Amino acid sequence: MGTLKLSILIPAYNVEMLLPRCLDSIVSQLVDGVEVIIVDDGSTDRTLAVAKGYAERFCNLVVYSKDNEGVGAARNMLLDHARGEYIWFVDSDDYIEDGCIKLIQNELDNYLPDMLVFAYNNHRIVAFNGNGEQFINRNLMDGYLWTKVIKRRIIDAFSIRFTPHQYSQEDWLFLMQVYPRLNYIVQKDFCGYYYCHDNENSIMHGIHIENTKRMVIDSRDSICAFKKMIHQNWAEPYCKIYSEWLNYSVAGFLYSLFRIDYSIDEIKRDIYILNKCGVYPAGKSNRMKADLFLMVANCEKILIILLKIYRGFKI
Repeated sequence: MGTLKLSILIPAYNVEMLLPRCLDSIVSQLVDGVEVIIVDDGSTDRTLAVAKGYAERFCNLVVYSKDNEGVGAARNMLLDHARGEYIWFVDSDDYIEDGCIKLIQNELDNYLPDMLVFAYNNHRIVAFNGNGEQFINRNLMDGYLWTKVIKRRIIDAFSIRFTPHQYSQEDWLFLMQVYPRLNYIVQKDFCGYYYCHDNENSIMHGIHIENTKRMVIDSRDSICAFKKMIHQNWAEPYCKIYSEWLNYSVAGFLYSLFRIDYSIDEIKRDIYILNKCGVYPAGKSNRMKADLFLMVANCEKILIILLKIYRGFKI
């Protein structure tokens, strides 16, 4: 078979009740030149059986399974199997807009971009045509992987992959590696995707303490990896904007500590790690609220006192 236009890549874990919604939104509008690949990341429910049921009905939908290692490793496996000229990651607990596949194909044929960006959940976005550096300088980048259709050749040419064994935060770090490599980005204000909040098994929404700790560790490690990436590319002009994004991410990380069940000793450990990798105390983020918060949070002793006050001296 020749080169396909688009590979829709779906990592799946314990979503037997939600996967049909996702797949129905895709298979109802499949056209020639599109393949759908699902990787089941060691689900303990019937996710794999549900996926195989769709593969039996649709010849351009294939399913692979692997031991549970996290969504980062699952996404890498999806990239290894993709054959399309472009790739589009869709989360298994979300769904896509009716008719958007044909619209996306038309945009790819008309503009031949390295990356096509569109809106989600009817959020409005500004139109843009330009290269990756211009995209970054206008602060248009975000970490929403599922609103990006990316030319696979660029990902492979620069050996860009996800951090294995991560269960969250792997998507924005991947995109930060992709953006500077793009010669032509097209951003269009049409809705192609619906991000949902009803997956109780998602690490982003789970309330179990192990989910919380896993998410904190993944966030911390992604921040440190991003710092290393910036350091390695410091001569590039976009790194000023990236440094501001990094500082904003540190502010968000520290702010999240107020609302999670995480011990003071664990917080001190993570602050020590952030300090060792050179991101704490954090610099300017060029966002007023974050910078005001950092004026306080950049002092570890004050941050710990405020955390204890907020939690009512419960920890």
